[in-house]
Amino acid sequence: MKKLTMMLLLFFAYNNVMSQIAQPQECSMFMRKTAKAMVDQALKQERITGLGQRASLPYTMRIQVVVFSASSPTVTNADIHRNIANMANFYRPQNICFILSDIEYVQDATMANFHTDNESSLISYTRPSYLSIFIHNNLADNLGTLNGIAYEIPNTYLSIVDDAILSTTNVSTLAHEMGHCFGLYHTFESLFGSENGARSGPCRNCETTGDYLCDTQADRNVAETSITVSCIYDGTATSGCDNSALIMEPRNIMTYGRRTCRDQFTNGQGGRARDHILTETSLFNCIAPDVITLTTNTNYSGGGYSLTAKDWINIASPSYQISGSAQMRITSGSIRLGPGVALRPTGINAIVALKTNAYCE
Repeated sequence: MKKLTMMLLLFFAYNNVMSQIAQPQECSMFMRKTAKAMVDQALKQERITGLGQRASLPYTMRIQVVVFSASSPTVTNADIHRNIANMANFYRPQNICFILSDIEYVQDATMANFHTDNESSLISYTRPSYLSIFIHNNLADNLGTLNGIAYEIPNTYLSIVDDAILSTTNVSTLAHEMGHCFGLYHTFESLFGSENGARSGPCRNCETTGDYLCDTQADRNVAETSITVSCIYDGTATSGCDNSALIMEPRNIMTYGRRTCRDQFTNGQGGRARDHILTETSLFNCIAPDVITLTTNTNYSGGGYSLTAKDWINIASPSYQISGSAQMRITSGSIRLGPGVALRPTGINAIVALKTNAYCE
């Protein structure tokens, strides 16, 4: 009987370990980490002044989505819109919102079953002045499968696996990876040194270690089993400096642990994200203007084009022609087409899409 009991215990322990191993990592440990503790304050002020009335808070970030599939797409537009809405809800209190230009579907087995060593093959699908979200059937690095990866911190493109997009309970992975794009590190980041729990006194080091933020708790990368279903850390990890108990951050979007618990950014994280949007030129260029007014004559008969503005697009050109095989996407809070506008694409795969933006209020 004792032998049978021991065998059963070993069996269940093995299954528990294997199930944890089989779960995809949240994101890769191989991301390039170039975001510094502080941004260039002079450049930040210059960019704020330069924006003026062109783009006010909240900063509206232009995004595009590319879905790779081996055959038929595994995700729908509705799945994608749901995830972008979830992401927008997390960032809205931090004065960051999003405007979606378009969703492109690409049938390519290699891109669908993607290894991060092939990152360079994504570049041709990126678009200047847009954040790019790539969705794959499978995603892996040299350590195993992934839920997502931003490749570099900060960055203007990320990859995410379709299971994370299809899930209705995991609502934070896309926001997590976008946080990396905006210069946010994991709350348990250790590359720059181990963060102590103290927020005062000689053990305080939160500005120079960890995620460089003092309004996130000193965190550690703990297993989901250390976080209760009530989103409370019940482990015993302690701070190295004074041996005090660590509080952890089970609800922070930039941690790991139990994904269903992650529903919060701190104000410090929001400020750091906005600072990187302002000072990283590639991110700064992704800010959509509040208003676009066009008055010059335009004739597009081929190629792909997009207009995105947070509040208002007014096409008042005497002649604004979209014809032939041209693809034009126009997205804003409001769109006005003057009498000189003619939208008459006729070619195969030609498209004109006018959409209001649902993600900025």
